[in-house]
Amino acid sequence: MRMAKRDLYEVLGIARDASEDDIKKAYRKLARQYHPDHNKEVGAQERFVEIQEAYDTLSDPEKRKMYDRFGHAGPQGGFGGGGGPRPRGGAGGAQVEFDMDDLGSMFDSFFGGGGAARGSQSPFGSRTSRRQQPKAPDMRHAIDIDLPMSVTGGKRSIEIKHASKTETVEVTIPPGITSGTKLRVRGVGQADPARPGQRADLILTVNVSPHPLFRRGDPLKGEKPGDVYLDLPVTFAEAALGAEVSVPTPTGSTASLAIPAGSTSGKQLRLRGQGSRTSPPGDMYLKLEIVPPPSGAITDDARKVLENLGDETKVRTGPGWPS
Repeated sequence: MRMAKRDLYEVLGIARDASEDDIKKAYRKLARQYHPDHNKEVGAQERFVEIQEAYDTLSDPEKRKMYDRFGHAGPQGGFGGGGGPRPRGGAGGAQVEFDMDDLGSMFDSFFGGGGAARGSQSPFGSRTSRRQQPKAPDMRHAIDIDLPMSVTGGKRSIEIKHASKTETVEVTIPPGITSGTKLRVRGVGQADPARPGQRADLILTVNVSPHPLFRRGDPLKGEKPGDVYLDLPVTFAEAALGAEVSVPTPTGSTASLAIPAGSTSGKQLRLRGQGSRTSPPGDMYLKLEIVPPPSGAITDDARKVLENLGDETKVRTGPGWPS
């Protein structure tokens, strides 16, 4: 039996007339509390996904307006997780689209839901008869992808088991997807007794694996999920004199980065368009980490040069510092 979705305002703990600021504040507080990277309790990830879906809908004025009017059975077949409607394209992709039940629900909302009782039947059939027919539950499956695929998007093949039969389904991963996002693949689940010749859907929960070099932007830190971040080690000479270095990108290619002379540790540089392949594309940010040379590699001549440079570099001066 399918569990009823909670009211999105209830999920965020806000009133139905909440302002945009109220919605944002409630989301940030709850997202920080239930983020899977920080909260390892059972059910935290599901709660985080629920919070994200509620925010995605209520923070968008148009989606919020439609939700306030139609509820979860809105004209896009439900809210949250899919990033908006996408065209039907076969079994291989995340799709959020109209189906007959959604259209019937919309029709009933205009005519009070009682058309059949008044002798005027909905063009989409009787809602009462549809409610009495058991519907095949959606199949649920988790899919793991690496960070580069979450940035560029792509296709993945997964195996779905139906009783004694195994079926291979090709899934389209949209660029810029984040952990916890749910994708709906139409018509690859169990046979649906309510709709002869049709099958239920597959709901995929996407998990993005950590990467040894890159990380995605974190909205809790004020960063955009479409951007990518990399800590870049540089030598003392590269930071002091400036340099042109090659750096990896999430797509597997390399890019050229100019390090300005006199750069300090923690300085952040940007490579435009090297983040998620969304529209517009995200950027890649590189934070410089100056690595000093090992003590054994410093010759007497090099030591004198460094000492002279140190004498010319004025630090720890001003009020409060000892003279």
